[in-house]
Amino acid sequence: MTKSTVSGSDVDRIRDSIARAHELAAAQFRDTFVPGQTLPTAHLEILAAALLEYAEGVRALGAIHYQIDDDTIAPFVVPDQPLFRYFDVEKNPTAVFEYWLIVSEIIGSTSWRMTTLIATPEEYDISLRRMRSPQIVRALVVSFLPSVEMRDDGSAFLEATVYSRAGEERIERRLLLLDPFNEFHFHGRELIAEGRGGVRT
Repeated sequence: MTKSTVSGSDVDRIRDSIARAHELAAAQFRDTFVPGQTLPTAHLEILAAALLEYAEGVRALGAIHYQIDDDTIAPFVVPDQPLFRYFDVEKNPTAVFEYWLIVSEIIGSTSWRMTTLIATPEEYDISLRRMRSPQIVRALVVSFLPSVEMRDDGSAFLEATVYSRAGEERIERRLLLLDPFNEFHFHGRELIAEGRGGVRT
């Protein structure tokens, strides 16, 4: 089991694909919106389809829909079954990283909307300047690029550096476990910097 770094060019390509998916979804929603007829979940479903259309290493085994239950909006392929088992993710580090970004966009949690990927020293500096009263905990960071360790049992470990304002304001190296059923689990974090600009979620 070897840890592999996702290249900067692959990070840029995946980010660009996600940005183009958002643009496509916004245009399609504007073109198809009918007041009083378009469902509240329409834009989310269009976006999910666009994200997967532009993906290279990730596919869904069916169309993604959304169910609204009070204040909760949950994506699904088959009702009352876990969403994650309906994804097909190629077994390579770049696809695992791409899947993390795509499934995070599809789920669209409040904390994710307050989270930004950091992949370069320049992005780290920008995030530090955005922080309120930042305190650097770890001064030396060898690389901000994501890395992935593929495992023999079909699981994988993903490390990625993020800036988040959800609850606590922090820059951290986050460790996530992707299980064999394509669900990510928080596995740990290494704090790099913290500030006082957190937002309660």
